[in-house]
Amino acid sequence: YIQNSQPYLNNMTAVGCTLALAAVFPLGLDGYHIHQWHFPLVCQARVWLLGLGFSLAYGSMFTKIWWVHTVFTKKDDKKEKRKHLEPWKLYATVSVLLAIDVLTLAIWQIVDPLHLTVEEFSKEAPEGDQGVLILPQLEHCSSNKMNTWLGIVYGYKGLLLLLGIFLAYETKSVSTEKINDHRAVGMAIYNVAVLCMITAPVTMIVSSQQDAAFAFASLAVVFSVYITLVVLFVPKMRRLITRGEWQSEQQDTMKTGSSTNNNDEEKSRQLEKENRELEKIIAEKEERISELRQQLYERQQLRSRRRPSNTPKENYTNNHFGNSSAGTVSSLYQPNLPLVKCLVSAEQTDKLGRNNCDGSRIHLLYK
Repeated sequence: YIQNSQPYLNNMTAVGCTLALAAVFPLGLDGYHIHQWHFPLVCQARVWLLGLGFSLAYGSMFTKIWWVHTVFTKKDDKKEKRKHLEPWKLYATVSVLLAIDVLTLAIWQIVDPLHLTVEEFSKEAPEGDQGVLILPQLEHCSSNKMNTWLGIVYGYKGLLLLLGIFLAYETKSVSTEKINDHRAVGMAIYNVAVLCMITAPVTMIVSSQQDAAFAFASLAVVFSVYITLVVLFVPKMRRLITRGEWQSEQQDTMKTGSSTNNNDEEKSRQLEKENRELEKIIAEKEERISELRQQLYERQQLRSRRRPSNTPKENYTNNHFGNSSAGTVSSLYQPNLPLVKCLVSAEQTDKLGRNNCDGSRIHLLYK
């Protein structure tokens, strides 16, 4: 069950969720907790942790649902070519998504790096003290062309989210053993897509309200991560606990030296065993058929040898008794007794009688 859910992709999802959760802590840091010179590092940590976490977590789920859609929604002539699941293609797809994020973020940080910007608000007079004015300030992570870079990143990831929703909807009725958790992956994609599409514009609108912006961003990350982990991993943990598959897999690993428990491999081994047994049975049957053919050939040869030697004798006997000794045979026949034909040479025909049929010289034919 777990092997058929592509555990390496599940591990990537877990690592991506961990990185996304780690990004919540830099989101809550400001100049009160860290030095001003360290603030650009915090800004970069926010972007890189969120970007890489999204690429690993969502990218691995998107790869699963994309493969299921590619195989089971194409024409019949293309299905057979793609039904064989090659894991390296899945890993390559995740690597491509991750590489795009790394390249985009690297170019962003090189061309237009993030830095600390301070937003000032109108001065406020505190209650009870008329001689003091308070100047509210809010620290942001920004760059010279911040809106352009955000548009590129949001546009790219928004397309991935929309495509993931479409693929999850298209494959909701598909059943396959290669990736047996694709329905749970579809639910996780719905969850991530909805939260991201709501949170991204809201945080841009309320960016001047630090508490609201941090609450929306952090809660969206936490909820999407935990819902994804629950949907994907709780059924697997429950199956391990209730059905004891963890123990059985460990025992199989100790006995066979391999932790692979793939249903297709088991079926393949069983079919190969049955094929060998059938081949053995077929070989035995063919050997038996050869023996019977040899016996039949020998019998036919024996019959062909006997027929030429018996035919002249029978013709001679029939002619002899039919013409010369008809009266004698009639006189020898009595009721309730077998008909006896005495086969003798032509010279002894006149001496033929009932009492001179010697068994050493003649053949008895009974009717």
